[in-house]
Amino acid sequence: MITYKEFEVINTLLKMKGAVDNLSEHVYKNVHYYAFKSEEEVKDLIASLEDKNYIKDQTVTDLGMKEIEDLKVNNAVILAAGSGDISAKSVYNMPKGLFIKNGETLIERQIRQLKEAGINDITVVIGYKQELYFFLVDKWGVNIEINPDLKKNNIYSLYIAKNFIGSTYILNCDNYFEENPFSQYEYNSFHATVYKEDAHNELVVEKNQSGRILSIHSCAKSGECIYGHAYLDHELSRRLLQYMEEEIDDFRVSQLFWEEFVSRHADDLDLYVREYPSDFLFEFDSIQEIQNIDGLFLGNVSGWINEKICSVLNCTEDEISDINVLEKGLSNILFTFVVRGERYIFRYPGDSTQFFIYRKNECVANQLAAKAHADDTFIYIDEQGAKISKFRENCIDLHGKYYYDVELMKRVAKKIRAFHDVGYDLPNWEEYNYDPVWQTERLFKEAAKMKGDLFKIFEKEWIMIRKLQKYADMDGVKHTMCHNDINIDNVLLTDTTLDIIDYEFAGYNDPGYDFGRVIAGLEYEVDEPKIKDILEAYFGRPATEKEHLHWMAYSAIHNWYYVGWALYKESINESSRDWMVFFFKQTKKLASWCLPQYEKMYGPMEDPQAAPIDWNK
Repeated sequence: MITYKEFEVINTLLKMKGAVDNLSEHVYKNVHYYAFKSEEEVKDLIASLEDKNYIKDQTVTDLGMKEIEDLKVNNAVILAAGSGDISAKSVYNMPKGLFIKNGETLIERQIRQLKEAGINDITVVIGYKQELYFFLVDKWGVNIEINPDLKKNNIYSLYIAKNFIGSTYILNCDNYFEENPFSQYEYNSFHATVYKEDAHNELVVEKNQSGRILSIHSCAKSGECIYGHAYLDHELSRRLLQYMEEEIDDFRVSQLFWEEFVSRHADDLDLYVREYPSDFLFEFDSIQEIQNIDGLFLGNVSGWINEKICSVLNCTEDEISDINVLEKGLSNILFTFVVRGERYIFRYPGDSTQFFIYRKNECVANQLAAKAHADDTFIYIDEQGAKISKFRENCIDLHGKYYYDVELMKRVAKKIRAFHDVGYDLPNWEEYNYDPVWQTERLFKEAAKMKGDLFKIFEKEWIMIRKLQKYADMDGVKHTMCHNDINIDNVLLTDTTLDIIDYEFAGYNDPGYDFGRVIAGLEYEVDEPKIKDILEAYFGRPATEKEHLHWMAYSAIHNWYYVGWALYKESINESSRDWMVFFFKQTKKLASWCLPQYEKMYGPMEDPQAAPIDWNK
């Protein structure tokens, strides 16, 4: 029986196209994982194989081919059922396997590489947007299997392909290999790995001196990470399938990556590592990782984004450079880019934004903000949610300034007033009407599908908010177009500019609503002089007591809306960070101050119902 390293020499010879001048050097340089210690070691192995008559004149002999006959790869299975983090945020209009690099989708590149290596029996397990993969059957002759339950992890996709596993390559659709890693023969079962200094979001292997995997686990700071493809020989496949049949219905198993399932049975499954350098293979689970592959990002972002940038900025695709995807943004994906020396920022909306954002309102509001010079970054927006803005360089970090610096907040208030002034008497204002309490009801109703009867849980607060809105509306304050989400993240300050950005939540509303996180900050008591100074900057004169009360009331309503927003985000498994508690506390503090004063002004009011109001009556 030949050794593993002897096999690697034979396997490299089988891939060679013609004779080479220095065989040992060629073999050493063309095995792209860590197999040999030196070129001298390869030279000794070649001599040994020649003595055994397994190779001759840089060719594998019939005896050598017979020796590796049982090591032949039968087929490949590509796992392509999931959407992953990227598709979940709708940066792309296609599954990850269909991202394009140099005119070729990732999954087709792998299929092509498999076929070039002589692996023609290929099964693709699909699920998310499965119809987009159907073309592979006619074009490439692959077999398609459907994963019917996308709530389960990829162990279930592997189980779906159980009839096709045995001496098999296992691939993920989001792999990208600089060169073809596949062969017609493999010596033993392995999983590709890459060493990473930051392995917090990876599965890391523990192995023995022979490279056999002893365990696979997460939460390591650094280490050799599960990455790329794997090969399962006939015996390991047989044992693995037996374990899967016994355990696949266990909900704890169905949530595992298939590699984690292997780790549960590592004592009985001989799976080895095959460590590659980090610049040979790539995979990506988050938007930032896409930037590791040159040219992959803009070529896939919803197809039309390249055209949009070129049309708006009157440029060519070649002029778009220096793309940087930002992690910032609770609802959207943002990336900056440079055209002709100027940096811009592109906003692409996330899935969950469609429920609580009205793009028509945003378009009108942003155009009004540009007219009022409340937002001088504005360049382009459309009703699909795409937006291009100037990128403000050297922005000042407002943490420690927003709320605390009254002069800054007075400047913000003046910008808000300029925006409000151009939004009064808007033609067809009914189209943009925005009732924040009704909007909050929508969020609570939707979140309640996962979180239970939220109107019952927050019964006291709902009675309080409905009463507060009725009182505040008795003040007769004229409505205008409002931003509705002015906060520290939506105020850009430089040494020479101040802009209020991101009008996603805009609507025709009570102007007091825009002050929820302007005069209701953590450091402000509801009746302190700082608030009076800010309101004076807004009105251009001291605010009356009634105006002060009204603006505080609608600030309470503002914060209550964002309690609903946080509940909704959590109900769809998107983090709201620690905002829910913040908004809840602010709502209670403000409403508790306002209601007694309104009762003195307008008299007592019966408690409204806590359950949702039928606004159509």
